[in-house]
Amino acid sequence: KNHQDHHPKEVLFSSHFVEKKEGKMIAVAAWTLLSQLYHGVVVDAFVVAPPPGRILHAARSSALLASAMPELQRVPADMEGVPIPFVDIQGNSFIECYADSVAIVDGVEYTIGVPCDYSVAICYFDENEALVPVELDDKLMDDVFPIAEGIVMEEFGEELSLQRTPQTLTLVGELEEDDDEMDFEEDDDLSIDDDAKDEEEVEVLLSFEHRGKDFNLVRLLDPILLVGKVDPSMPDNRVLLTEEESDKIMPLLENMFLEYHNDPDGLLP
Repeated sequence: KNHQDHHPKEVLFSSHFVEKKEGKMIAVAAWTLLSQLYHGVVVDAFVVAPPPGRILHAARSSALLASAMPELQRVPADMEGVPIPFVDIQGNSFIECYADSVAIVDGVEYTIGVPCDYSVAICYFDENEALVPVELDDKLMDDVFPIAEGIVMEEFGEELSLQRTPQTLTLVGELEEDDDEMDFEEDDDLSIDDDAKDEEEVEVLLSFEHRGKDFNLVRLLDPILLVGKVDPSMPDNRVLLTEEESDKIMPLLENMFLEYHNDPDGLLP
């Protein structure tokens, strides 16, 4: 495919591969894909999927879960719809998010935010027809990101721009929703993993070739939630968690968030 093929395509992500069935590209378990993308370096992001929902950090801490009862609540009305920079201090970069909720654990306030812009990933098919995400800290990303960025600019002009933000690439702008223009390939003969359990949809936004390899820019359709703490020096900002902080707090946040998710009166519909 070349970059002229940029009509959105519905796909689903898998932890190891994306496959195509009945003319539609299929992938399984978007949360495991994101785990591949961040290669264990960034662990304070999780995906909200249809029930029961999943989080990107699987480690458990029984001691933490047994600690004093934490509190999870909606953000105040005046914070809704206000972009907040979630800062990656180590990478000296940030991603803007809308605050979704606030968790207080052991007196520390954690803000859970949703990226303001579209969460996307750059992927390629390997020799086994598996769709492999390019990791954010991989040298391949250094090579291929400028190409994808230039193609987005060429195809969409000022309407869209690709950003190399922390934890997930983002696409800034407004995508046109036109199901009639979706172009599904019918020739590929791929099978779906029999062990697949949770399926999450994404869209292929465009395809292009670089150094003899085909790449796909895909949009993640399930919301990605990021977690940060208030920056003492800049209270309007949030600082993304370190790996050590994530090891301690993410299991508890998972438990709290899933309880709300399964509660009809909770945070999520």
